[in-house]
Amino acid sequence: MATKKVTTTTTQDLSVFNIEVSPSLIAQAIHVYQENAHRGVSKVKTRGEINKTKKKVYKQKGTGGARHGARSAPIYVGGGVVFGPSGIKSAPKSLNQKMKVKALIGTLSLYQKENRLAMVDTSEIKDMSTKSALKVLGKENSAFVYYSESPDFLKAISNLENVILLSARRLNAFSVASSPKLFLTSSAYEHLVSRLKLK
Repeated sequence: MATKKVTTTTTQDLSVFNIEVSPSLIAQAIHVYQENAHRGVSKVKTRGEINKTKKKVYKQKGTGGARHGARSAPIYVGGGVVFGPSGIKSAPKSLNQKMKVKALIGTLSLYQKENRLAMVDTSEIKDMSTKSALKVLGKENSAFVYYSESPDFLKAISNLENVILLSARRLNAFSVASSPKLFLTSSAYEHLVSRLKLK
């Protein structure tokens, strides 16, 4: 049976997302969110931490070869690593509120322009059914942005392997850019318009 097409609003309904923002600001915002998301605890050993003999490889002169010290030097396999991660995460990066808002508006506007942003009619999802949700949202990877929907309704959506749930309260440029397509409920749309002061 053919998959039912998603019910979307008219272009005019999403026309509030038509503000061009500097691509460098969007890129900066995504970089900041990415940097702050990972733990940053990777660590490698320096030459001073390698558990190898400190004996000189061979004598300094008379061999015709280059001068070398211990086998723990970075030039040797199994030696220390130069300028590697130290396991100490740097201070978290930040954006001011105005930049966060502009980056989110710019990302949503870009998705709207590329037809990757759509409104979904939640009444089309019958009886809180995952099967019904699949017919409405389709099988493509996407994100479902909600605001005031019931837990039972959201559970039906969360059972879909190809759809992730995003709260409109915490939506940011990085979470939008991480999703190939975005579905908005009417309550999420109203919240975003109010939160971003687009009207």
